[in-house]
Amino acid sequence: MPIHPDHEVELLEALAETKSAAECFMAAYDALDDTVDAVLKSIFHKDDYAVKYVVEPLLTTDGPLGDILIRTKLLLGLGVLSKQVYDDIDIFVTLKEWTKVQEGKVSFTEPDVIFELNKVSAIKTLMPIEFDNEFADSLSGSSLKMYLDRYNQKVKSTIELAITGTIHTLCRDNSLTS
Repeated sequence: MPIHPDHEVELLEALAETKSAAECFMAAYDALDDTVDAVLKSIFHKDDYAVKYVVEPLLTTDGPLGDILIRTKLLLGLGVLSKQVYDDIDIFVTLKEWTKVQEGKVSFTEPDVIFELNKVSAIKTLMPIEFDNEFADSLSGSSLKMYLDRYNQKVKSTIELAITGTIHTLCRDNSLTS
């Protein structure tokens, strides 16, 4: 079921239940993918026949619109989403792909991950992510664990806000509220 603003609790639960950066990026990607799918279907939902026999086969994983980046390019070209939303989705696709390349061994403390996250418009304006390596290196044992746990929770919360905002924008701008 696509995630709509009235299903926001499900999104927040899925993101909150993640145990690692990799799981968080995958959950964020899935939420965006579901929403982009719902937006495309809502655009072509004028006729149930068209959705069932024309649109749905195009949106299957092996269909020409199966890739989220192709779908978002189509939505951008149709003027359905802004360049800013397109860029934000692209960043989360990049983070998902990076997670796959790294076989799930990614961390919120990696400079490349922090750099990509800080390019997301909501993160850039609300709460840029910073990690102080020198401070972390000065800690040990339980102090380091507490610092990293707090930092990871802050990053996850920031991602939750960014994803929720993007979904709200997509749904609001395209009248997907139930």
